[in-house]
Amino acid sequence: MSLSGFNNMMKRTLFYLVLVHAILYSCLSWSGVSAERTRVIMSLDQREASLLLVNLNSYPVITQVWVDDGRPGGTPEAAQAPVMPLPPVFRLESQESETLRLLFTKQNLPQDKESLYWLNIYEVPPLPTSLGKEKEGEDLVAVTLQTQMKVILRPESLDMTLEQAAESVSITQKGDQIEISNLSPYYLTLTYMKINDDTQDVLSLGEPMLSPFSSQSFELPANYAATLIDQIGYGWIDDDGIMHQRKQAVKNEISIITQ
Repeated sequence: MSLSGFNNMMKRTLFYLVLVHAILYSCLSWSGVSAERTRVIMSLDQREASLLLVNLNSYPVITQVWVDDGRPGGTPEAAQAPVMPLPPVFRLESQESETLRLLFTKQNLPQDKESLYWLNIYEVPPLPTSLGKEKEGEDLVAVTLQTQMKVILRPESLDMTLEQAAESVSITQKGDQIEISNLSPYYLTLTYMKINDDTQDVLSLGEPMLSPFSSQSFELPANYAATLIDQIGYGWIDDDGIMHQRKQAVKNEISIITQ
């Protein structure tokens, strides 16, 4: 291989490495097809809901949508969900919008808690050559993007509101661990947790969304392991995607060892 050929190969390799890095860490911010809101809330007595999608790219895209359980690698062919999006495939010109219809198929779902599914939005841009940007000696790649948003199916019979659910979170200190429990029938999305009012000691949740009637535990920072925590501050997201702040007193369970 000649030196110039080797250099070209290295340039292409570097390009692909940068591209992969960008996709892994910035994919969501690159998405040009945007929705009017961050989640879809459907009552179980609803027949359908609508969602406006807009192509903010400077070029047209082919968009494919489907609803599934959110597992990685899901495809439209394998999707199983009680919600059907229409149209499933469509073309969006630059700055054009499309109203997506989400049809509820009335499957049997729990009546005592919410059910969660995910709307997948898969956008395919035109080939680089069709954009008129290919130059001699330049390697261009068309990057397909996929984003997901929550589709929450909510029974009408729930005995509390989402706000009451967020305020009823139970937080317990068990030695060097904190356990947070969602005592409600709602899915609760938390944005942060911090000890007392110390903005420096923000706790990292392994999974920011708490399922109905579930708990999650995590270790305290080393400097708090032997300290009784008075309260935890946390942020939670409402149906409109707006964050609210809340403080909750911490229950303490101290293990007493007898000999």
